[in-house]
Amino acid sequence: MSTLHTTVTVADSIDEVDTAQWEQVAVADTAPVHYTPAYLRAYQTSPLSPFLAARYLTVAEAGRTLAVLPCYLQKQGDPYGFLGAVGIEDADGPALLGHNWYCYDTRVPVRATGPTQRARVLGAVLDGLRELAAADGASTAGLVSVPEGDPVLDVARDRGWRVAPIVTRFQLPLHTATGDPFDSYDSYFATLGARTRRTIRQYLRRAADAGVTTAVEAPRPGFLRTVGDLTRRTAAKYDSAGMYPESAFTDFVMALGDNARVVRVDRGGQTLAAAVVLLDEERLHMWAGGTSHATLDGFSPNYLLWATEIRTAIEWRKRWVEGGRSNEPMKTRHGMKPLRLYACVAPSGAVLS
Repeated sequence: MSTLHTTVTVADSIDEVDTAQWEQVAVADTAPVHYTPAYLRAYQTSPLSPFLAARYLTVAEAGRTLAVLPCYLQKQGDPYGFLGAVGIEDADGPALLGHNWYCYDTRVPVRATGPTQRARVLGAVLDGLRELAAADGASTAGLVSVPEGDPVLDVARDRGWRVAPIVTRFQLPLHTATGDPFDSYDSYFATLGARTRRTIRQYLRRAADAGVTTAVEAPRPGFLRTVGDLTRRTAAKYDSAGMYPESAFTDFVMALGDNARVVRVDRGGQTLAAAVVLLDEERLHMWAGGTSHATLDGFSPNYLLWATEIRTAIEWRKRWVEGGRSNEPMKTRHGMKPLRLYACVAPSGAVLS
């Protein structure tokens, strides 16, 4: 597949990709952890949600890789009903989608010399994705969870793709309006509302009185089973416990290596809350976690978990905490900002023509 002098290459395994070039593009565009070869290999070998095939698109000009995109051929393209809710009803059948539904920051990482080249390269990616979907027999080709303002949205609109907002994600900036990073948890804490500050102080004090401890550590298979159990218990409240199957959850996290850490809240021999956080150069991602109790002895284990995660991100000099989707009240209370996510879907029938 080619457009002018722009060539799109497709690999069926991350092991068939020039990962050095792939990483250079991802780093140049400050892409999140979801685009690292470690994450892609972990998802390919231990998928949290089954897929029919993985596809890795690379775009090159003059032998130099300029853009990359991981996507997955899925038997059911809209498992959570996000696309159907905005009128893209045909997406419930076989679909070739990038990235995957576990990634709330879909983008096409690009290194380009200017807007003209960027638009040309992004167009080649979309055309290649649509052609590949046709070859794979998919009824839908598209991108999901693309942040508002991403250049690929305009390129998709220009090509007649359906572009619609589907859900909101939340980010916590760990820097001031002038770009200066918070130098301590206290600096961040001072930006919160008075009521939230009072609640967190009370919970921290009561937890300390109850002998609660917190820790950040490398993942271990045995404890990941505890994290997975707490995660599924909490996710069940939102009808999404199936997103974290036990065996795949443990294997996936262990395969991430230094890109993952476990945060835990314990009292004696009992784990009250725990989470897996994902790491990249700029961000700590609050990826998956849960708690045994909403409140216990006058404090919330979940608030302690969040405080530990945010404190850790500041100490590790991250610029953002990624809060993922849903649970808006808790996230805005902690200073997170909403960011609208969009789906871009090729016109009906276009991928099969």
